[in-house]
Amino acid sequence: MNINLLKYPTKSHRKTIKTPRESIRLAELIGIEFGDGGINNPWQVVITLNADKDEKYAEYVVRLIRELFGIEPVVRKRGKRTLQIVSSSISLVDFLVKKGAVRGNKIKQMFDIPNWVGKNDKYSKVFVRGLVDTDGCLYIHRHKIKGVNYKNIGFCFTSYSRNLLNSVASILRKSGIESYIKNDGRSIYLYGKNAVENYINIFGSSNPRIFDLYKKWRDARAV
Repeated sequence: MNINLLKYPTKSHRKTIKTPRESIRLAELIGIEFGDGGINNPWQVVITLNADKDEKYAEYVVRLIRELFGIEPVVRKRGKRTLQIVSSSISLVDFLVKKGAVRGNKIKQMFDIPNWVGKNDKYSKVFVRGLVDTDGCLYIHRHKIKGVNYKNIGFCFTSYSRNLLNSVASILRKSGIESYIKNDGRSIYLYGKNAVENYINIFGSSNPRIFDLYKKWRDARAV
C-alpha cells in the first residue's frame, strides 16, 4: 500500500464515480464511515485509523472504496500513529450523504443508523461490523480467583451518539447477544466467552486487529 507522508491531495473537481446499489458491501462502508470517518468539506471523505494496528485493515478499506466507486483513495500518514484514507470527490460526498452519512460534526447531530440499513437484517449486521472494526475493540482482562489466574475476553464499542449506541444494542439483542451500556451511555460492552464468540460468528470482522486478538485468546484457551 502506497502511504504518502503528509502529502495532501489537491481539491477535487467533480470526479465521475460508479454509483453502487444498496448492498452488503456498501452497508459495511457506511458503518466504517460512521465509525472513524468524517466529511468536513464538500469534496472529501476522510477515514482515520491507527497507523500501527490498522495498516492491513486500511488496505481492505481502500479496496472496498475502489470496488464500490471506481476511484483511488490516497493513504497518508500523519505523525507516527495516525493513518488517513482520503477519498476526494464531490460526487462521492453527495452520494454518501444521500445514503445517510453526515456532513460536519456527527456527534452534535446525534446521527443514527440509516433507514435503508436498519430495515435489512443483513445490512444491519455488516454496518455494525464496520462500526466495530473502526471504533470498537476486543480486549483481554485478567483476574485472579482463589489464587488462580484467569484470562477472559471482552468487547467494547464507544460512540457519543446515544441514538446510534441504542440502535447497535438493539441489533445485538435481535441477534441473541446480551450487551451492557455503560460510561454514561457512551459505550456498549459484551462480557465473557459466549457473547464475544457469538458476535464473531454472527457479525464477523474485516479487521485483522480484532480477529487476530480473538484467535490468540481462543488458541491460548485450547492449550
